[in-house]
Amino acid sequence: MTETNTTALLAGDDPLVVLPPLHIDIADLRRGVDNYHVDVRMSPKFAGDVRRLATTLLQRAITQNPQAIDSNIFNPLRASYLDVMTHLIHRVKTNLSVDSVKLLEFALLKLILTTTQGLLDATIDELKESSSESQERSSANTLSTNQRLFWLQRQYDAILMNVNHQIFAQLERVETRQLRDVRLQYLPSQHHDPLDLRLNPMLFSSDPSANAFLIEHYRLWGGDSEDAGFNALNASIEAILSTGLTQFPIIPLRSQANGTPELSDDLGGLFQTQKFMGMAIDSKNILHEEFSWLDTPENLALLFDLEKRSEALADIRKESGFGAWWKARKELKTRKKILESLHRDLQKRGVFTLLIASSHVKRLWSPVLAEQTEGKLLCQYLSGQIDLKKLQNRSQSGKPFTDAQLKQFSTSIAQIKLEAGPRKLESTLTILQDISLFRRHLKYYRLAHRAFNRLRILKKDEEFKLSREAGTLYALLTANEQQDDEDRIVHHTILKADVRGSTMVTEELQNKSLNPASYFSLRFFSPINNLLTQYGANKVFIEGDAVILSLLEHEKSPQQWFAVARACGLAKAMLNVIHANNRHSEQMGLPELELGIGLCFTDSAPYYLYDEDKPIMISGAIGKADRLSSCTWKLRKIIQGGVFNVEVFALADGENGRGEKGQNTIRYNVNGILLDAFGFEKLGQEIILKRVVVKINGSPTTLHVGKYPDVLGKNHDLVIREAQVGLWRNDAPVEGHTSADRFYEVVTNRKLISQITNQGAPSPL
Repeated sequence: MTETNTTALLAGDDPLVVLPPLHIDIADLRRGVDNYHVDVRMSPKFAGDVRRLATTLLQRAITQNPQAIDSNIFNPLRASYLDVMTHLIHRVKTNLSVDSVKLLEFALLKLILTTTQGLLDATIDELKESSSESQERSSANTLSTNQRLFWLQRQYDAILMNVNHQIFAQLERVETRQLRDVRLQYLPSQHHDPLDLRLNPMLFSSDPSANAFLIEHYRLWGGDSEDAGFNALNASIEAILSTGLTQFPIIPLRSQANGTPELSDDLGGLFQTQKFMGMAIDSKNILHEEFSWLDTPENLALLFDLEKRSEALADIRKESGFGAWWKARKELKTRKKILESLHRDLQKRGVFTLLIASSHVKRLWSPVLAEQTEGKLLCQYLSGQIDLKKLQNRSQSGKPFTDAQLKQFSTSIAQIKLEAGPRKLESTLTILQDISLFRRHLKYYRLAHRAFNRLRILKKDEEFKLSREAGTLYALLTANEQQDDEDRIVHHTILKADVRGSTMVTEELQNKSLNPASYFSLRFFSPINNLLTQYGANKVFIEGDAVILSLLEHEKSPQQWFAVARACGLAKAMLNVIHANNRHSEQMGLPELELGIGLCFTDSAPYYLYDEDKPIMISGAIGKADRLSSCTWKLRKIIQGGVFNVEVFALADGENGRGEKGQNTIRYNVNGILLDAFGFEKLGQEIILKRVVVKINGSPTTLHVGKYPDVLGKNHDLVIREAQVGLWRNDAPVEGHTSADRFYEVVTNRKLISQITNQGAPSPL
């Protein structure tokens, strides 16, 4: 959210405050596995505390338990909320921007709202099921169950509002008593009250136009339409004020903006605001709301508090002279005329007295009264729109009003007449202020729901794993949970095995009336799958002529950082499987398989895309490993397999193919394993490597020898050949060429490995 500023507009000598735009830039937040929402893992403790408290409060509201609540039941929620929020706000010092923190804050509120609504919906569903079962059995309980169901559905919004209000009150307590100083220290100051924005009472209700909600927090607007009559009332006020106060332009509440609507509406909040404000246009990476001076109730007091302005006239004449006094007096008369015009409009619409009565119903309201009548009916009675008989006849419980209640009604009626008569202009002003507050809260409400719709609170372990591996998970946890949270991926190694001649093998098998799928499965894929656990590898891609595997290293498990060494061991094991099966295939007259394997290390986590719940790894190491596993046909013609199975040549300047797709080298890799330079460097950090120089076929050869543990803790020998990159010019190797460039091959020759590891130096080969 941007820093706020105040625009001063002069009304006489009084400045009007125009709240600055609300602006939350969420571009820095990584999108989750669906490429739209921000994935959030909510603190299990906070979520559990919310659920337990909501369950208790809902039960009390449904059973209408009049006993006082033990305040201790709120302690766990306050403690976990403080813990999570403190840690979240402090993250502006580490890995989150201020705007990112402001968005993630809404995740806690979304959890509360979805929990309370979910619990209430589940209760209603259970009653529906019970009613259906009772009807099938012709049970005597059917009537009482149906009555209870009817009452719950009728009181749905009032119950939801009651429970949410109590929970949000606890958050407000923590915010004012313990988090205020933390916010002031780490989050920029602002003119928008964070409590008013985030703990907006509109969030308590599933419908901002519900009668119970309006009476409790604003006023009953007096209409029966889906907007409860607010739109016509607001539009008329905007028109009168725009005509009377031309110097103060008003931004209309209802927008006619065109564009693409928001992509989602998880809690239905944008649908609710649409009837008041028009369609919510997709704001993409920026959550934004504009404000008018009419959205600030204090401005209306500055403009239309006639009593205060009258009292100030004497001081103006004394301090500023007759001219200023005359001007102020003239302005006062203008303001009074505008206020009178507003009053006449409310009278003409037949809602003035009803609007006044609404505030009295709020003071009279009680659980007992809620059982007897609706708030709207009582407003109509107190305002004189219906008589007592009609009010009584429409009683929900059939119980007559008591003498004490009737006396309260009479007192309120007398006060309403006073407020609608001699004090009519004062009442008009307070009504205007409530309309102003409703306007502002509508904008806060829409912004909150824009935020809710950007957040996805994950609930399943599979979802956590997918998002975490993709590097898109934001965890909102308590301090203790932070310590216990799973490691994030910090490094990874890719193994790519290229199956040579798979098409020819398939054709040969088909010619022999054999099943290629069974052949590859039994002799290649299944044996490889059996190796993965031992070496800590994961499938990235296994299909047809390619096998891609990953070995991941996690932040909090450095004792398991052997990804390169284990990838080397796994690659050797895969070739052993191929060699063993090839011997069997030779005996059976079946085609043989041939591999080329590339290993590539990256000092970072991979990214993931998802096809439904299937992860698709995105890593530059995959492409590089693919090139390392490749074999150029030209080299196959001139190189014969022997002790080693890999050779690498740099393409000379001007050589055909140099520079294509970034390629500057060609490779011979037939049943060999080629390790990239970064991988070799990482291997030296994983295990102790002893450098040995020996003569093989008359040539000095550099070998690096060591041991590594597999996942089960068993040690294995590992030998790496370090060799010079040759030069390829005019379609042939350049004899006698020397270069500082090196390549690294994982040695698979068993005789050589045995001689090196058992004797320290091999006999000449």
